[in-house]
Amino acid sequence: MKKEFLKYDTVRNNALKMAHRIYQEGFIPDVIYVSLRGGAYLGNVISEYFKIVHRRARPVYYAAMVARSYTGIRESDEVKVEGWTYSPDALRVGDRVLLVDDIFDSGKTINHLARMILEKGIPRKDLKVAVHDYKYFYNKAEQLPIQPDYFCRKHELSVKDEDVWIHYMSHELVGLTSEELEAHYYSQDPELREVLQVIAKDAKDIQKE
Repeated sequence: MKKEFLKYDTVRNNALKMAHRIYQEGFIPDVIYVSLRGGAYLGNVISEYFKIVHRRARPVYYAAMVARSYTGIRESDEVKVEGWTYSPDALRVGDRVLLVDDIFDSGKTINHLARMILEKGIPRKDLKVAVHDYKYFYNKAEQLPIQPDYFCRKHELSVKDEDVWIHYMSHELVGLTSEELEAHYYSQDPELREVLQVIAKDAKDIQKE
């Protein structure tokens, strides 16, 4: 599988541009929900943007939820939500909600979270989904009903294409090899060699297996 290393400042700059586009199109959220942990960095930037441009009006609530995918019978993924910092039960008809995550891949997590919000009486027009990377498999047999409304990058793929692992350098460390740590971390800050030596050892052990 191919890997792309996406620097944090690239995500930050793209997030600001996307937030500005959302604002210009007239969608001012009352609540921004981020899916932890991937959506946190993107959501932080978007929240800061709206905190400034909307400072003289009602504050935009910023909240998070923890959602995890579990593999069960027949290898199908089941999404379970383990907590909300602002319960969707508190949403009122008329509230505008922005749901933020780093990537739309299978789309199962975002669709699960969106359904939970829609079930509280929020109409689809008042729920928008924003992601940094939108993987769209154009020849997929069936598309999930909730697709991103806003995105920084769209990757149009065939289900037969070789997939790309997008490594967000703002927070991800899992899955790095010793060579990747050397190229993307130690070369910029040699002190990280000691900090991340456990990861480097584990990566080497995995390569031997």
